[in-house]
Amino acid sequence: MIRFSKKIWLFGLPAILLVGFAVLSVSYLRQRTELAEQKRALDAQTENACHALANDLKDLEIALSKLEAASTPARLSKTFSDVKRLSAGAVRALSLLPGAYADDEGLMRFLTRAGDYADTLMDRVLNGQMLTEQQRTALSDLRGCCAELSATYDGDVQEGNFPRADGSFYGDGETEKESIPDYPSLLYDGPFSESSEQAEPLGLPDKTVDEAEATKIAQEWFPDRALAFDGRTEGTIVTYDFSAADEAGELYVSITEQGGELLYFMGMPTGGKNDPPSDEESERMHRAASAYLDAHGFPSMSPSYAQYYAGTTVINYAAVQNGVILYADLVKVYVDRETEAVIGLDTQNYRFHHRARHVPAPVLSEQDAIDRISDALTVEQVSLALIPKCNTREVLCYECKCRLDETFFIVYINAENGAEEELFEVLNSAEGDLVV
Repeated sequence: MIRFSKKIWLFGLPAILLVGFAVLSVSYLRQRTELAEQKRALDAQTENACHALANDLKDLEIALSKLEAASTPARLSKTFSDVKRLSAGAVRALSLLPGAYADDEGLMRFLTRAGDYADTLMDRVLNGQMLTEQQRTALSDLRGCCAELSATYDGDVQEGNFPRADGSFYGDGETEKESIPDYPSLLYDGPFSESSEQAEPLGLPDKTVDEAEATKIAQEWFPDRALAFDGRTEGTIVTYDFSAADEAGELYVSITEQGGELLYFMGMPTGGKNDPPSDEESERMHRAASAYLDAHGFPSMSPSYAQYYAGTTVINYAAVQNGVILYADLVKVYVDRETEAVIGLDTQNYRFHHRARHVPAPVLSEQDAIDRISDALTVEQVSLALIPKCNTREVLCYECKCRLDETFFIVYINAENGAEEELFEVLNSAEGDLVV
């Protein structure tokens, strides 16, 4: 006799299905709850960022106002430091806000440039120079612009008009600001100045190459790879871009339109080592990188710090002219840690800056520079170097590599007037050297 198994039915459905639906419902509700909590957390973060941005803009306006009234070097320096700190805080707050809420690109540039300008003028004051009438006018323009911005964003805070994380608004907020002021122009030498952004590359020949010529140049660099043309990349340095994907792995290549020079190439490492290399392995990779540079038109290059990640060692090299290191003219060399072959090259800084320099003879001797180093530091190596202060200005310095117990520093002493131009700490980690 055939026996049929019994099933328990509740409301017309098998109990097992009801249990399944219950489990799914609980899971669904949990996911909905978690998503709602995440959204509330993001919205709270965005609201806090609005408060922080409004507060920093108000404090920045006050600090800029004080600069108009300040006259002593001590007070000017202290207030410039405040401007730099507050602009950095406003940049951090802005980075947490939806782009639709603010003219984020223009505002970010304004805030960054305001801090950079304050840093430049603080250096001037610390070197015994007073502000010019033009610089005081620029500070007044900065304050006026900041006052308009402060009123705009403080109004939103007062009205509770905060953007949500998805860019929508509480209250009657608009998705775009219509009252963003015109940002003032600042004429100065600094890494974020308008003159730096508009600078032209100095290390490229004047000739222009077309796609066919660029294809030929790329193929000459990699004769064993079948390169496909991917298009052009616009920018300060325009490039023709190529790629290959075959048994040798992926490869990406960029050739400059101006001059027809290799700007960049990158292949794939064969392994995934992340641990620091031994001294012997590090020396082998430095030799491989130096030999590659010598063979491919980059003579007289000096290695500096290295970093290690994802099976690759990245070594930074700077050009050398008559024994003087040119730190603006950097080339990054990527070495495969498994094969010790060069798998990548980034020459953008080199192409942008490299040319023959007129290097003045140092006024100070090497010993003069050492005498200006803190007595707490032990000087281990001294070299002459041109260090960039912006895209258009370099300073001849003695680069003094020093040690304080187990901590390493690099101090740059101006070779003309003995000023301490820069001071960096070198952090040694599993990922390589970090200069801060």
